[in-house]
Amino acid sequence: MNWTTKWVALLAAVMLVGCAGTKFVRPADADLVLGKTTDQQVLAQLGKPFQEASGLSNGKAIRTLAYAYASFGGESKSKGVTPVHGLTLVFHEGKLVSKLYMSNLKQDATDFDGSKAELIQSGKTTLAQINTMFGPAPGEAIYPAIKQTTGRGLLYSYQEMRGFTPSQKRLTVVLDSQGTVADVEYQTQGTWK
Repeated sequence: MNWTTKWVALLAAVMLVGCAGTKFVRPADADLVLGKTTDQQVLAQLGKPFQEASGLSNGKAIRTLAYAYASFGGESKSKGVTPVHGLTLVFHEGKLVSKLYMSNLKQDATDFDGSKAELIQSGKTTLAQINTMFGPAPGEAIYPAIKQTTGRGLLYSYQEMRGFTPSQKRLTVVLDSQGTVADVEYQTQGTWK
């Protein structure tokens, strides 16, 4: 199980308990710079994470800090869905290599149209076209959080929990150093209404 799959499982667990995790405010993108922001800076700003883990990504040691919060008192984008948001930060050698924000809250939902994933063409589709199709990515990654040693990954993720049934979709678009798609992966789980 890779770190993104573990994070999705964490959010599902948070959703099941209803009111869990620690309230947090999503940091500004300028506060989370890939290759520069340190894990100590994040801990100083956000405090203790809901969950912390260590592991490997592409053969390199990583440290993951996951912040998540669910509450029946909030308002989700869709009716009948447990409102939750989460932030997963991955570090290699103390530097940020991946950040992913996921929310199904009405005010900042990270939902996206997964049916457009089939329109993405490796070697042809550009960053500008990705932004037009899906909007700005709520997450980014660099090596070793992605396989490619150059370029960067754009991360999109959305999850809903209806009762005890999770539905989740993830899109990873890797751009080369020129801003053209080098690789794309789209995954879904559950059913969507």
